Amino acid sequence: MDVVIKGGSPQDVERMMARMAADERRPFDDPAPIREFPKYGRPLVKVAGIYGKAVGWTSMYGLIEWLDPSGNYHIGWAHSWSIKRVTKEEWQGPSGL
Repeated sequence: MDVVIKGGSPQDVERMMARMAADERRPFDDPAPIREFPKYGRPLVKVAGIYGKAVGWTSMYGLIEWLDPSGNYHIGWAHSWSIKRVTKEEWQGPSGL
């Protein structure tokens, strides 16, 4: 796959690479297509004490992005039953997402 980056910060490139790695680690037991949330309309979520945003979903999993306490970006898959949507008032995640 050829990727052309026309602009963006080093952070944007890092997040794009993390997303590509997450797509490669997609759970094998769910062949459903990945559906995407709009970049500026991603739901706020909580998964096992981690606050983040939902990036996409399949019928069985959600793709979640979050920042750890050091501000490092992560993205990974979680079972849909473990993901809870939260309101802006309930959300305790960093503002850097």
